[in-house]
Amino acid sequence: MRNDKFVSSESSLLLYEQVMLGIKDMIANGDIKPGQKLPNEQELCTIFDTSRITIRRALKELEDEGVIEILHGKGTFVKNIKHSLHILNLKGFTEGLSTQEKNNFSKKIVSNKLITADRQLMEVFKRDKEFEVVELVRIVEDDNGVFSLDYAYLPNDIYNGISEKLKDNISTFQLIHNDYGIEFKRVQKNIEIIMPTPELCNLIGITRIDPLVQVTKIIHGENDEPVHFSKYYLLANRVNFYIDISVD
Repeated sequence: MRNDKFVSSESSLLLYEQVMLGIKDMIANGDIKPGQKLPNEQELCTIFDTSRITIRRALKELEDEGVIEILHGKGTFVKNIKHSLHILNLKGFTEGLSTQEKNNFSKKIVSNKLITADRQLMEVFKRDKEFEVVELVRIVEDDNGVFSLDYAYLPNDIYNGISEKLKDNISTFQLIHNDYGIEFKRVQKNIEIIMPTPELCNLIGITRIDPLVQVTKIIHGENDEPVHFSKYYLLANRVNFYIDISVD
């Protein structure tokens, strides 16, 4: 942490406004990242060479602006950037983002393998005989690090050869539509808050007390046939949900 003296009595700005700009500068330069804890009041007093009253005023103003959040008993944190997820969206999370937001995301394949469907997958795809499924596991990152973990399951008899086509940053939904001519007609979603397993903690880089949003999704194509199943996990403090529908 830099120890520059940002405040000056000769500045045209009030002292607390100078502190606000100084903290914003720390965030912009990456000295303090989204979700990270700020130095305590005494440390900020030393950094800015000013009084605790000035620091408290600056923090209150930054909280009102939505730059930081003060969690009593825990400290003051830079607010995480949240992404909006439309509950009724048939496609994946990143496909529903604006073009600018999409440019800030990357998808990295953790695992891409052919497996034999277990009982759950047989029920999901309404099969009574064993069949092979491509299991695709991907990490999704934005500018602030890992944002979500996605498990997708694609029946090999519907998507023959798709495993070889799956690459980092490739949209599976565009691949399904363009290469296999499948249209999505209906989606079932189940959304719940869970505490992560050790495996999820390891892959996402979180602790056992960091809540996740688990989204389980089944997509149906023509004749209401299940054609895609996924289970993905979003950092609960990085997402909000919304619905936008017309009511007659």
